[in-house]
Amino acid sequence: MFKKVIQNFIRIIQRILIFISLTVIYFLGFGITLFFMLIFKHKILTGYSKSDNTFWIEAKGYEADIEDSIHQS
Repeated sequence: MFKKVIQNFIRIIQRILIFISLTVIYFLGFGITLFFMLIFKHKILTGYSKSDNTFWIEAKGYEADIEDSIHQS
């Protein structure tokens, strides 16, 4: 009888502690990510785009031709 009461009490405490710890980890993880995104990649968060739907940067100083592709394979 006493053992079952203690086991049920421990299970309840475990569920509460797991819920609290996972909630804290979740908000810390996304909070830190948001913090770095706001500092370093502010343009991505505000929806700024250099072209229509992409953040890709055009390559400069790159000439693609058949001779280059023959030596790559």
